[in-house]
Amino acid sequence: MTAFATQTVPPNYGDERSQPEAGQLRAFTAGEVAFLIGVPLLWGILLLFHPGGEGDEIYLDAQDNVTRFLVVHIGMMLFIPLMAAVIYLLLRGVEGTAAWVSRIALVPFVVFYSAWEVLQGIGVGILVNELKGLPQAQPALREDLVQDFAEHPLIGPFGVFGSIGSMGLIVAAIAAGVALYRHAGAPISVPVLLAISGLLITVHPPPYGPTGLALFIVAVLLYMRSQSRDRAPAPLGQPRAA
Repeated sequence: MTAFATQTVPPNYGDERSQPEAGQLRAFTAGEVAFLIGVPLLWGILLLFHPGGEGDEIYLDAQDNVTRFLVVHIGMMLFIPLMAAVIYLLLRGVEGTAAWVSRIALVPFVVFYSAWEVLQGIGVGILVNELKGLPQAQPALREDLVQDFAEHPLIGPFGVFGSIGSMGLIVAAIAAGVALYRHAGAPISVPVLLAISGLLITVHPPPYGPTGLALFIVAVLLYMRSQSRDRAPAPLGQPRAA
C-alpha cells in the first residue's frame, strides 16, 4: 500500500483584507483618470473664490460680492453631482458592505446638499441683490431679513438640508476609504485621507474646502499607484506572489 502524505496549510489571520483577483478591477482609462482628478481640482479652484465672512453678518459680507457669491454657488450645484460620480467611479468593481454604504450615501449627499446650496447659496445671493435695489429699506432691516433667511432651520449652518447632505458625503467618503482598503488593496493612507477630505469639503469655504479636495486628489493618486504596482509584471526569474 502506498501512503500519501498530506500537509495542512494553516490559515493566515495576519491580514483580514481581501485582495482583488487578477483582472477583477479594471484599470482606469486616461479619460477616467482625468475625470477623477479634474473634478475635485476644478471644484477646489472654484472654492478659492468663495466670499469670506464669519456667517453672522451675511448681508454685509455679500453685498459687494453678489456676482461672485452667485457664480461660486451655481458652480457648486454642478460639482455636487460630479463629485458623487467621482466617488462612484472610484468604487468601480469594489464589492463589500462598505462599498455599498458609500454608494447609497451618495444619494442624500446629492439631493440634500444640492437643495441646501440652492437656498443657502443662490437664494441668499438673490435676496441680497434684490434688497440692495430697495433704497427705501433701512440697512438694519436688510441685514435682519437676510440673516433670518440664512439661519432658517431648514437651510441654516446646522439646518436639516445641510446636515443631511454633509453627513451623506462624510459617510460616503469614509465608507469608500474602508472599501478600497479592505477589498481593493489600497494603503491605509487612502481611508485616512478620504475621511479627512469628507469632513473638510462639507465646510466648503477656503481654506477648508480646497484643502479637503486636495487631500481627496492625493488619496486617489495613492490608490491608483497601489493598483499599478499590483498589476506590474514580476521581474524575470521571480514569480509573483499568489
